[in-house]
Amino acid sequence: MDRYQMRRFFRKTADALVSHRSREFCVFLFFLAVSAVFWMLQTLDETLQKDIRIKLELTDVPDDVVITSPLPGELRAVVSDKGTSLIRYVRYGVPPLRVSFADYAPSTESGKVSLPPSEVAGMVQSCLLGTSRVLSVSPDTLEFYFNHGACKSVPIRVAGDVDVSPEYYLLSVTTSPSEVLVYASPSVLDTLSAIYTLPVNLSDIKSNTTAEVGLQGIKGAKLGVEKAQVNIQVDVYMENVMKVPIHTVNFPASKVLKTFPSEVEVTYTVGYTLNKDIKPDDFVILLTYEQILAYQREGRTKIPVTLRSQPETVMGVRLEPEEVDYLVEKTDVEEEE
Repeated sequence: MDRYQMRRFFRKTADALVSHRSREFCVFLFFLAVSAVFWMLQTLDETLQKDIRIKLELTDVPDDVVITSPLPGELRAVVSDKGTSLIRYVRYGVPPLRVSFADYAPSTESGKVSLPPSEVAGMVQSCLLGTSRVLSVSPDTLEFYFNHGACKSVPIRVAGDVDVSPEYYLLSVTTSPSEVLVYASPSVLDTLSAIYTLPVNLSDIKSNTTAEVGLQGIKGAKLGVEKAQVNIQVDVYMENVMKVPIHTVNFPASKVLKTFPSEVEVTYTVGYTLNKDIKPDDFVILLTYEQILAYQREGRTKIPVTLRSQPETVMGVRLEPEEVDYLVEKTDVEEEE
């Protein structure tokens, strides 16, 4: 835009501002602004209500005292006053409300300090202007717990439900740390056996999983840590076959039992990780002399084999064959009378 065009533009703008319509519009804006100012002044002179937040501080706590359940971080108060006063709270805030440990704790031996609603309202009022009136306070009762260092280490337990995919099984569920130090009054510590995590609900797990989970708090107690890592280990199922010998008991020295075959194939299902610890001796197949006599009296040439003992980690055990041929032979050793 050259100089001529700029001069022309400003001339048109000036003509528009001094026109009759423009003057009327400016007058309208002036009276609108005046009305707004008068409305604001009138409103601020009226009594209004305001929700304000007041920070809480616990002061004068001795070095040998542990606060196990602190005061809340702030209070919310509904205050009534003229608008001009409420603006000060909005602009400058409210000074923090300081609760002195020395004013309350020495009068109690329970380790608990409780300030009733009337006292809390009076403390809030002391933080405000003299013209302000407190209508309500939340929370209306203040409590804090303390002790002089009494503590106890307790195990961390996992709460909730952990389900794995059908072809897997749950190998272990552990936490890190496994224990937590709890500060509380002796009466609380005496009844405390464990600290539980917040509920851990997982389903269809197919691999090892870790999760950071918060711990469930106890009223009047302070935990050394607020979170724990939950470690979930899973393992896949596998099927294995192992040959296990047949053992006998209660046979006289002059007789010996021979079975055909002498070993039984044991098929079982176990976790892949645990299978390396399974040995043939962990399975016990036992035939007694009394069983043999009973089957001989019945004229049976085959005897069923049963599993008397097996590892706790296996399942779905099958034996092959389920019956064996047997033969009782005499030995050269004679029984003692």
